[in-house]
Amino acid sequence: MDDPHRIITARKHFAVVAVLALAGATSACDMAAISNGEGAGTFYALGDDHRLYRWGPAAENQPDASAETAAGIEPVLDLSGVWDEEGDVGTVLRSSLSLDPVERHAAWIAGASPSAALMFGDLGTGEITTGVEYPLDHACIDPSWLPDGSAVLAHRAPVWGTEADVDTGDDIPFPVKSWGATEWHSPDAGQLPTTVELDPEGCRLRWYTAEDGTAQALYHDLGLNYLYRIDADGRVLETTPVSSLEGSDPVTIGLVNVDPAGRYACFVEDYETNGAVKGGFTVRAESGTRVVDLISGEAVGPDEPGCTSLHEDGFVSRDGASVAFIGYDGEQRWATELPATIAESPVLYFFPDES
Repeated sequence: MDDPHRIITARKHFAVVAVLALAGATSACDMAAISNGEGAGTFYALGDDHRLYRWGPAAENQPDASAETAAGIEPVLDLSGVWDEEGDVGTVLRSSLSLDPVERHAAWIAGASPSAALMFGDLGTGEITTGVEYPLDHACIDPSWLPDGSAVLAHRAPVWGTEADVDTGDDIPFPVKSWGATEWHSPDAGQLPTTVELDPEGCRLRWYTAEDGTAQALYHDLGLNYLYRIDADGRVLETTPVSSLEGSDPVTIGLVNVDPAGRYACFVEDYETNGAVKGGFTVRAESGTRVVDLISGEAVGPDEPGCTSLHEDGFVSRDGASVAFIGYDGEQRWATELPATIAESPVLYFFPDES
């Protein structure tokens, strides 16, 4: 794994920006393609058959093509094995599934019992491997990828059982501890020796690349009152009261995502009702309600645009099967419709094409 202190990730503007800059002018046909999201990037989402699909918007898909004829959608991982595990496996999968920033691997927790495990899936080959036994259900820190995609910071603890070691028979025991150690796990190298000590304890940690090229992260405290910016050792660099951020209620806030440079964050309010797109409340919201500029503390974009993922020059907003990309200036860049295969996916990931 690359040294977390010196992670350099090359990021470039969308292909649509490069086209406009190079050509100097765009035809009506090109403008229609851009407005429909053609060539803007790649989506990943879950189908009802429990497979993870990859899809890139194309002109023939937008917006009238039927799902049956939608081109470019392909299954990349079969996650149906999760349903062979015990417990609320659907909730845990939705809460823990994540894709690395360079589109090489996915990570998720399979199961919701003492036999649960941290899993890795290769997005190129479809191969699935077990990273490590993962005995903490609904972990406060879901597997969080480094910006270079080399490893995830996982949160584990021997939490299962009862306070008095009472025999529960065949029933799955309840967790009796909510906090444990954080550990680095790599899909290529396995468990790594370094750890990150979080003080104060907190949830929803998200890594990004700082101006000096080092890995930093944002997370919030257990009381949902403060946002912490830390380095790769866990040292707190900045503390921001959630109450100082426009459009963020400290009582109900949840951190969903952070942009690649750590300036913008997607938060969710009204967590109980917005915690999941499909299937009810989950421990981690898959989509947020507002994007906030952490430098100014002001909300970005139109009222209630929603947000799923943040990128260099804007964020993805979703309303059911309708998806739009909104710049940090509040202007919509393009919009598209998800094909029926993934239209009801509870999670959605987007990766912009490089120029």
